[in-house]
Amino acid sequence: MELHQKEISIDSHNHGLLKLKLAQKPYNCGGCKEPEYDLQACYQCLKCDFHLHKECVPSPYPFYLGLISCDLTFHSDPRGNIIACDACGKHVRGSFYQGLSHEKPRYLHPCCAKLPFKRTDNGGVVLDLEEKTSSICLICGNQGHSRDFKSWAYVPRSGGANYCYHVSCVKGKVETWKMTEEDSNQQQSYGSGGGTGTSRGAQVTEPARRQLGIVKSRRGEKVLDFLDMAVEIFNIVVSLLFGLPPLPFSLVVKWLRRN
Repeated sequence: MELHQKEISIDSHNHGLLKLKLAQKPYNCGGCKEPEYDLQACYQCLKCDFHLHKECVPSPYPFYLGLISCDLTFHSDPRGNIIACDACGKHVRGSFYQGLSHEKPRYLHPCCAKLPFKRTDNGGVVLDLEEKTSSICLICGNQGHSRDFKSWAYVPRSGGANYCYHVSCVKGKVETWKMTEEDSNQQQSYGSGGGTGTSRGAQVTEPARRQLGIVKSRRGEKVLDFLDMAVEIFNIVVSLLFGLPPLPFSLVVKWLRRN
């Protein structure tokens, strides 16, 4: 387990010390510029609304990432260059790690560079982080890696399972779930019918919904069906990213159904 200092200071923020404490609300990281909805500990300024991922603290030391056999160095800004993260495919807008693997440049968001190599899903299945896979993602229904779509994935360690969870889809679902929670009338990501687009390009297709057990049929319960699906996906995402047990939101939905 990586240890973190309780207080730090960084050159890019001149309000003095940043303290490590639990986030009280979603925020945009002042380092990587990515939105964050997980209320875990991060570095925060006591004088303004500045927040910083633990992973985005500037480091003068390179570190070796065995997954891609690469030494990575920290950079605070892409300096106008248009680059994408190798792990999730999203654009790099702030701090990032850069390396060279097999003569190919590698770029990673700090949080993606430090993803855990192993996770356990809600059913107790051990999932390993892999750079490439041909398995089907249970969130978007697409294969794990192609010329036009690149994302690392969490893949079941047992060889018999032919599914995965894209890192890009897991990150996108956290963001989209929160946006649709704030404005469910727009139903940006989980509308009825076939697969509908998310804000990050991933799609929830009908085959994937059936595998997740979240396809419903009763028209009169459209809103509750939407909540069911969002809760199920959110629980999967939380379990994968943070190793937490499923949250009991489904009990609220069940109570609403009975009433």
